[in-house]
Amino acid sequence: MPQLHLFNPGHEMEILCGKSHYTPPYTVQKMAVDLELLPIWYGGSGSFTLVRNIKSTAFITSLPKEYKPLLSSPMILNLMMKELYKRKKMGEKPNLPPLIATCWGVSPRCIATFNELKQAGMDIEIPEWKEEYATLTHRQTSALCLATLQSYIPIIPFVEIPKFFSDLESLTQYVAENRAPFMIKTPFSSSGRGLYRLNDNTLDTRAVSWIKGALKKQKMVSIEPVLDKLLDFAMAFYSDGKGVVTYVGLSIFETQSQGQFVECLLGTQEYLLQRLSEYISVEDYMFLVEQIRLVVQEKVGSAYTGYLGVDMLIYKTQDGNYGIHPFVEMNLRYTMGIVAMKLSKHFLHPESNGVMRIVYYIYDALQEHQKLVEASPLVLEDTKIRSGYLSLCPVYTDTHYVAMIHVFE
Repeated sequence: MPQLHLFNPGHEMEILCGKSHYTPPYTVQKMAVDLELLPIWYGGSGSFTLVRNIKSTAFITSLPKEYKPLLSSPMILNLMMKELYKRKKMGEKPNLPPLIATCWGVSPRCIATFNELKQAGMDIEIPEWKEEYATLTHRQTSALCLATLQSYIPIIPFVEIPKFFSDLESLTQYVAENRAPFMIKTPFSSSGRGLYRLNDNTLDTRAVSWIKGALKKQKMVSIEPVLDKLLDFAMAFYSDGKGVVTYVGLSIFETQSQGQFVECLLGTQEYLLQRLSEYISVEDYMFLVEQIRLVVQEKVGSAYTGYLGVDMLIYKTQDGNYGIHPFVEMNLRYTMGIVAMKLSKHFLHPESNGVMRIVYYIYDALQEHQKLVEASPLVLEDTKIRSGYLSLCPVYTDTHYVAMIHVFE
């Protein structure tokens, strides 16, 4: 059945709240509004993308005609609701095939949105919310996966498992007795939110305030050593919910010091593997893929249906060699890396590469967008992007978040 996609960034906090009426912070709401059309690029032909802005159709019309057969079709929520209730009142069936509801990340709030459509008469299959999802999204599950992985294969040098604390006193003692710097994390966080870097062995007023606030909201925090990072990368998988997890591909990305997403590389999987091979051989990488797949399959394969990502990193050890952190965290949702993979596969020329960025503009996003359009016009070859700039979502005068790609020959 065709899918109906909904982009709901920050779904981890929706899970933490556990209620359908949760209101996200303004920045998350704004990202959801500005980038609501993002699923048209990864949803696939024949699918639909649920949006609220009626001007979305105009944006798709402005794209090169070669893309149209590959894009997910926008479905305007308010217009669809009116049409559904109208047909329901007249005793008519919706003028749509049966659909499968597909969230960026499954949460009670996301499910509630789809339930509104179902109540209006849409024939739609909606994922059931399971309390187990909250446990699987919690950082403790990622820590458990790391520990399991290290019991399967010898990770040299050994990667320290994150420690979890539910009180300030125990955490203060741990910090005093171990080597700084540290990264303190809340159990539920995304896109760099919920992370605090501690550079020494004492907690100043600001750190204490942050930790107390985190403990009040989420009951515990984790702490782990900060590694001398050289490269962020991730493996993407798909879980069928019946016990089988399959490998989807590799993504290489960049984050800021606090963990906020900056960009993903675009290109063929062969190109990305070549970039990664500066640090790890393809053979060793594929061996690691299989070991991580087995761990993920054991933990989530029978409980969760959908895409997921496992973040990893290459770091420099104290003796100057390279080390691998094979399981920084697991994201039970679509990821920007998965979006980059699908863009590369369906829209990029195989001999080109580039980057996909999410850029936040305080103001003048439209002006900056227009400058990039003029400076790097899009060039197509054999219906694929050979080079140039493209915004993946419409940019208006009130836009703050812009999803863009820059492609190079």
